[in-house]
Parts: sequence; structure tokens; C-alpha cells
Amino acid sequence: MIEAAQQAEQNPAYEVAAFFMRTMMKRKKTYLIHIVLATLLLSGCIHEGILIETPSALMLYESKPTEARLLALAKAYATTINQNLEKQTPRPGQYADYGVALAKLGCPKQANIMFNNEMMLFPNSSLYVDFLKQTLAPNYMSDRTVDTSKIDLLLLDTIHVTLTPEEAALKQEMENDPEYKRMMKQKEQEMRKREAAAKREAKRKKN
Repeated sequence: MIEAAQQAEQNPAYEVAAFFMRTMMKRKKTYLIHIVLATLLLSGCIHEGILIETPSALMLYESKPTEARLLALAKAYATTINQNLEKQTPRPGQYADYGVALAKLGCPKQANIMFNNEMMLFPNSSLYVDFLKQTLAPNYMSDRTVDTSKIDLLLLDTIHVTLTPEEAALKQEMENDPEYKRMMKQKEQEMRKREAAAKREAKRKKN
């Protein structure tokens, strides 16, 4: 996968993002819009390197940024990362974008790991990603933990978000739907199985 990452890193969006970041740092501006713009420049969504399989999630969030839509966007990024892992075709910016979403959802520790993944796979991103870490996960600047294993999407369901009145009404409507109830029951059962397996593994290692 490292070799594939090195080839993908020849993306000209990196040069644009790096120039943009240098300009920002000179002007000492750290507004969110700059972070988002830099992220989009990196992922770029240049036609040969689109980072998200469900662009509607990105468009929905950009049209009206809410926590629920940000969580949906994070899930879309995670799904795309997992798909790229299976194909062994990592894309520049995929971990950085996911890290930004995680940080804004209140998960700086997990965001830091994604930022580190980005820098490990794509060293040319270091200036850009270090700025993201300094801005969004400052307590983890010295933490270089990496983890490029498959992302557990069910864990994203444990993140609590505040819903707008419209989203709350839609959620209530969904919860009354039999198919939705069936899906949620399956997710709950799967989470319990994983928790039980994790406990068994921890006990085995302890012994």
C-alpha cells in the first residue's frame, strides 16, 4: 500500500494545498473556512482522485452544516477509506479529511491517528497536516500513533450529536419505521458481539 500511496502522492493538489497553508500561516489566520478549503484543495476532488464515494454527504453538509450531517460525512469518508484499503489504492487526503471530521465531532484522539496515517502514507502532506493537528488536536502534537486497519463504522454510531428540530422530527419518523428498527437491532447485536469478543481477547492477553 505504501507504493500505491507514493504514486498517488504525485497529485498536484498537494502543491496547491502546501502553498495555501504557507500563505495562511504567514497571515496567522486559522478560521474554519480556511481549514475546510485547504482540505478540499488537498482532496480536491480532482477527477482522478475523488476521495468520497457518496459526494451527496459532502454537498448536504456544505449546504447546511449540522452535527448530524457532519457525522454522516464522517461515515462516508470512513466507508471510502475502507473500500480503498480493500483495493489497496489509498488516496492523498482521505485520512486528513476524515481526521478533520472526527476532530470537529469531538474525537481529537482518533483524529490524530488519521492525521498521522496521512503523513505516514503521504510525507509531502506533513506541513499541511501538522497545521491541522495544531489547530484541531493540539494536545496530540507529539503523538505519532498510526493505524491503517479497517475502520469500524459501528463505533461512529456511539458519537453523540445535537440534532436540529427538523433532524429530530425526521429521526422520530425513522424510529417508527419497522425496517429502521430491524436495522438498529442488528447493529446493537453486532456491537454487543464485538464488545464481548474484545473482553475475551483482553482476558486472554492478561492470562
